[in-house]
Amino acid sequence: MKKTLAALLGASLLAGAAYAAQETPVPAAPQDRPMRGDFFGKADVNNDGVVTKAELLADTDARFAKLDTNKDGKISKDERPGGGEGRGGRMMGRADTDGDGAISLAEQQAQAARRFDRLDTNGDGKIDKAESDAARARMRGMMERRGGAAPDAN
Repeated sequence: MKKTLAALLGASLLAGAAYAAQETPVPAAPQDRPMRGDFFGKADVNNDGVVTKAELLADTDARFAKLDTNKDGKISKDERPGGGEGRGGRMMGRADTDGDGAISLAEQQAQAARRFDRLDTNGDGKIDKAESDAARARMRGMMERRGGAAPDAN
């Protein structure tokens, strides 16, 4: 009995050591990972490497429909990411331009169009990789100045 118990204990220790020794995957460097919430990459439905305003607005419509869980045509604070709390919820809250506490599709589209116009720095009607990367760099710098966690590079 003692030999069996010792053998089981030894085997479990060896198994634990082998498990601990397994290589943990090293996360990709920030510049090699897609940015959380990278709506530009998701909006590029034809995979041509650029996002047009039409693509972005179509993506905005799809995201709105997904968030509007009660299908009342508005995104309430409870339907926002994190219940409206945190950076994502606060950013969405900025779209509530009429101050009614909910975001309509028109408000969400207007915010997306404003964001698109800000990021389309060369005014060609498309957001390319260089413009997207420049926007991420600006956001990263802003977050670092504020002392918050910077978003992933991609």
